[in-house]
Amino acid sequence: MLPAPAVAQELLYLGRALWGIALDAAPAQPPAFDGLRIFVVLRDGTVRAVDHASGATRWSVAVSSIVELAASGRVVAGADASAAWGLDAGTGRALWRRSLGAKAAAAPVASEPGALFVTEAADLVLLAWDDGHESWRIRLPARLSAPLASAGGTAYVGLDDGRVMAVKLSDGSIAWIRQLPAAVLVLTPLGDRVVAGSGDNYLYALRARDGKLSWRWRTGGDIVGQAAGDGRRVYFVSMDAMLRALDAGNGTLRWQRPLRSRPIGGPLLAGELLILAGVSPELQAFRISDGGTVASTPVPGRALQGLYLAKATDTAPDRVVLLTAGGRLLAVGEGVDPDLVPLDTVPGTPLAEEAPPELVWEPDLVPINVIPGTLLPPEVLPVIRRPPPTPARPQSPSSGGRASGMRSGR
Repeated sequence: MLPAPAVAQELLYLGRALWGIALDAAPAQPPAFDGLRIFVVLRDGTVRAVDHASGATRWSVAVSSIVELAASGRVVAGADASAAWGLDAGTGRALWRRSLGAKAAAAPVASEPGALFVTEAADLVLLAWDDGHESWRIRLPARLSAPLASAGGTAYVGLDDGRVMAVKLSDGSIAWIRQLPAAVLVLTPLGDRVVAGSGDNYLYALRARDGKLSWRWRTGGDIVGQAAGDGRRVYFVSMDAMLRALDAGNGTLRWQRPLRSRPIGGPLLAGELLILAGVSPELQAFRISDGGTVASTPVPGRALQGLYLAKATDTAPDRVVLLTAGGRLLAVGEGVDPDLVPLDTVPGTPLAEEAPPELVWEPDLVPINVIPGTLLPPEVLPVIRRPPPTPARPQSPSSGGRASGMRSGR
């Protein structure tokens, strides 16, 4: 079974735009993310790092990449032609540059020991984060057809001849190989399963430990982007513009919902919601329980790829971050309002000091034993208590009069 999700507060992540910026140039590649920043390769030959809590630019350096970037939290890596490079994620300072032996053919993937690249010579190469040294290299038996994926200590490779390979990141050895009927289009590691979308319009669930088939389900078109999972269900979208939820244990269809436009990437799991971007300039949110539509919000352009969920910090709430094809970066989520503070004074008007209230004596309540309005003889009338006499104010000794039985001084 897939792992249960972490406890998350159900938020309407589509509440409002938290920030938005226009980049200096259009993006050349889809962005990469880490816990603090978004990294964008621009067509003007620069890479920019933007804080995704505030939208502030942290650094911009003159370096290009022909593939998407990979970010580890400490290092961000890319490749211009046959040379791979690494930058300090916090400052943009160049850390290393290494030859791949051939032109980079696909986006690298971030793993714990390093950045994993694929070359046009069909080599799978692991470069260490610290100095970029080559940890190992293997030759793939066919052309890569799916984006690389990594989880735990294993990398998953999908090939155009239908093979799915599990490669150990420690030394590059092959853990297992599973043959599918058609080219592998997308791989998603989900706990103890690897979900594979294939060109035969099936979604396959393979056991992560040995590649054995757990179940398969017929789709209405090619799978778009990676799937999402929460331990109970697997959520995915396909080219027939449908969002579906399958039982994670046996692949049974739980629900399916049509989309208003063709999806750009896979669904983003955010608490109790699934959020999707499509070719139309909007985001849609659906309930994971039944697929019901929760909300939609317009965005300033078509998303360049799938969405990223940034978790809350001390200064920023949970937010969905996206990059449009035209170079607009924005974060959408619930705003954080400051705590209410009681006012000591009315703004602009000082409050006068109030005088203490006067003491008012009230008589005791007397029960009524007769019908109101009845004439009563004097002997049965209730006794009305008089208020106690007010004690006389003592005179001050300096007033020249008598006080407390003492004579005033002469």
